[in-house]
Amino acid sequence: MLRDLLKDKKMKNIIILLIFSSFLTVAAQEVTTLASIPSNYGDGMIMSPDGDILVSGGWNKNTIIKITTEGEVSTHVSGLPGPVGMGFDSDGNLYVSNYTGNSISKVTPEGVITEFASGLDGPAGLIVSENNEIFVTLYGDNFSGTGSTVLKFDLNGNSEVYAYGNGILDAIGVTMDEDQNLFITNLLGGKVIKVDTDQNIETIATVTGARINQIVYSNEHVFVPSPNLRKIYRVNTNDGTVEHFAGSGGNSTTDGELLEAEFNKPNSCAINEAGDTLYVLDGIVGLIRAIDLSGTLGINDIEEGVNSFKLEQNYPNPFNTETNINFSLLNTEKVSLTIYDKLGRRVDQPVNKMMNPGKHTISFHARNISSGLYFYKLKVGKHSITKKMLLN
Repeated sequence: MLRDLLKDKKMKNIIILLIFSSFLTVAAQEVTTLASIPSNYGDGMIMSPDGDILVSGGWNKNTIIKITTEGEVSTHVSGLPGPVGMGFDSDGNLYVSNYTGNSISKVTPEGVITEFASGLDGPAGLIVSENNEIFVTLYGDNFSGTGSTVLKFDLNGNSEVYAYGNGILDAIGVTMDEDQNLFITNLLGGKVIKVDTDQNIETIATVTGARINQIVYSNEHVFVPSPNLRKIYRVNTNDGTVEHFAGSGGNSTTDGELLEAEFNKPNSCAINEAGDTLYVLDGIVGLIRAIDLSGTLGINDIEEGVNSFKLEQNYPNPFNTETNINFSLLNTEKVSLTIYDKLGRRVDQPVNKMMNPGKHTISFHARNISSGLYFYKLKVGKHSITKKMLLN
């Protein structure tokens, strides 16, 4: 009977979609090794607009390397005085904090490097907001660890002190949530500090005993790699709960299930735009590790406590060249609809704007992309729903 069903192309595609769905739902979360890079290399980590992983060399290097999601490694840019933190503006320009150079560099998409800011006191972490504001933590020059300041720059290079003191000390890690709240981590003491948009400063959690370098936010959690504890922690930004997320604490590089895998010295991390893969820099041994987040962060048609909007299954599905995606909104909201391939790389973004209440239909035209499994993610405010679709 199955053989007869497979002769019908439409039925065959439906069966394939069901198999993919079943596989994605039950797959165990594991740590895997994606790529090898030079040992004793790496400080900051970020995803590029093209979906590649960028790793900055650190205070004693002058390069940033690129790793594709297939594990291919190449030099992205060179000639930077100790690159550490990184962030992209909306035009694709890369901003890099240079610890040794006490400066920030701007790298255009064509690779042209200019000095954006200078005379800083040991710039470390860096992030660029959706509003093209650049936030930089100051660790302190010459490894002093006395930095208590977060600076904010506009794209013209004008700066102001955005946060100071109140628990911020030897600050390195910085990340941001959907509401533009900053989260800061100090190198020592294990504190996770929130700076809200009114610039109120509050310690929301402590990862006991952890040294913390670079961090990343996703889906109401801050992921915190600790090189000395050899573990990855996850901090809930709503209630401050600290969860041991991955790593047994063993001093090796063994892949495997989350709490059984081993990291040597995990010191930075990044999450792809789809939000389904966490990449971890195990820099001393020169490895890029990957963790599938789909089982915990909702790529399997999970609705994250949503009651203000609804996303329907695309139709037709499977489809050939064009399909319709229907959703409804209860309120006027900022809405984005993004298409990803099965590796989590962004393929298209048909919608990214304020939208009115009511029912909406978006036609997705699959031009110049290969057949296979894709995901579409509707983000409304700070919530999102992700569903699967199959292109013939």
